[in-house]
Amino acid sequence: MSTQTFDRKPPAKVGPHVGEAPARDLRVLLGYGTILAVAAGVGGAAGMQPMLAIGAVLALTVAVITLVNLTAGVCMFVAIMFLETLPGVSGGPSVTKLVGLLLVAGWLAAMAIATPEERASRDILSRNFGLVLLLLVFLSWAVASLMWAEDTSAGRSSAMRFALNAALFPIVYAALRTPRHVQWLFALFITGTLMSAAIGVASGQLYEGNRLEGAGINANQLGMLLMVATVLAVALGCGRNLSQGARLGIFAVAGLCAIALIATASRGAMLGMAVALLVTPFLAGRGRRVGALGLIGLAVVVGFVVISMFAPTSGVSRLTQGYSSGTGRVDIWTVALRMVEDKPVLGVGAGSFKASSIHYLLEPGTLIRDEFIVDEPHVPHNIYLNVLVELGAVGLVLFLLVLGYCLLAALRAARAFARLGDTTAEILARGLLIALVGLLAAEFFSSQLYSKQLWLLLATAPALVAVARRSGAGTP
Repeated sequence: MSTQTFDRKPPAKVGPHVGEAPARDLRVLLGYGTILAVAAGVGGAAGMQPMLAIGAVLALTVAVITLVNLTAGVCMFVAIMFLETLPGVSGGPSVTKLVGLLLVAGWLAAMAIATPEERASRDILSRNFGLVLLLLVFLSWAVASLMWAEDTSAGRSSAMRFALNAALFPIVYAALRTPRHVQWLFALFITGTLMSAAIGVASGQLYEGNRLEGAGINANQLGMLLMVATVLAVALGCGRNLSQGARLGIFAVAGLCAIALIATASRGAMLGMAVALLVTPFLAGRGRRVGALGLIGLAVVVGFVVISMFAPTSGVSRLTQGYSSGTGRVDIWTVALRMVEDKPVLGVGAGSFKASSIHYLLEPGTLIRDEFIVDEPHVPHNIYLNVLVELGAVGLVLFLLVLGYCLLAALRAARAFARLGDTTAEILARGLLIALVGLLAAEFFSSQLYSKQLWLLLATAPALVAVARRSGAGTP
């Protein structure tokens, strides 16, 4: 018979739970303290400008929630960032910029009071030193370009926007802890996109006659977001941890996103969707290529039926006609290429395309729509040409390296989940990869260089690798 002892003290707790309760209590106290401190200020602002006060309340709510729960703060930021500006506040500050600044502050505070174990697991630098170095060098180059930029004010704004978008990488890396968190992020992205489109429908925001616009964004921007939302919705619908009814509902949402995409009549977004469909058989993973081909065939048939039966004539003609100089895009490209030829290595400086482009107008070559250079200056409708013009070959190489790192990270995450046997998380990673490929293809005809949605998706890729690593920590 074995001998038992009853006076032995239970072993002390070790691991990540040590010190979590005091840290959590401190976060809650700081959160309530922040609410009390700003209540009087917001109340005073409400009397002078109510809509601005509403925006301040939303931003401060995100900051407090981020301090208490970083994942919830990021989710709120994803939901808010689709409403670009405060309605009714002429010339008011960007809601998402204000929320982004407070999100960074909340993240810094949350990391400062986190336990050492929490801080180590949420540190992006330890596992992604190359990515952090690339982002820092890219930001440093953008700031250095202010020395030769013609419009230093626009250059400073450009550098600040780059910095805020780059800050999403460590924040998202620290916030996404499980595959369930990734599902939440995808769901909010889809919801925000559809909400923006619904506001456009409800307010009758139509561009060039019959093209659907969103809340604060034009038809081309909305089209690219809808393209991404369609792919992410399909990836969510393939999750095996959802009920059959939920999966059917998500697939219906994907179809709704696709119909709204057609309503935007955005050729760049349709090109991105075509590229996403073409790469799906190659990126879907083993055993899914036949199903991917079937999905492509179904998407083509349904798209053809929707376009031929429901799309307006003007939208159909826009999608079928070729690009011409009359649209202004080719003229802007012509001027941009002249600028690249003049300053190929350094560029004209961050944010200085509009200010400098007029100097390259009177050169050999026919321009049809010079008002996009003189009267209403536009940025190049090509994100890669935009970076090349403003930051030169050095900036473009750094930008492409960041993109490549994130695409490879999404692929690494998908393969890691496949080795773990987590099919749902693997499909989420592959869906993110396919959505990014389609979006980056669509960016050949757009200049959404500062798009928070683009940088959010890029930041999610390395975070997925960390999620896979944590999921497999206890797996032999």
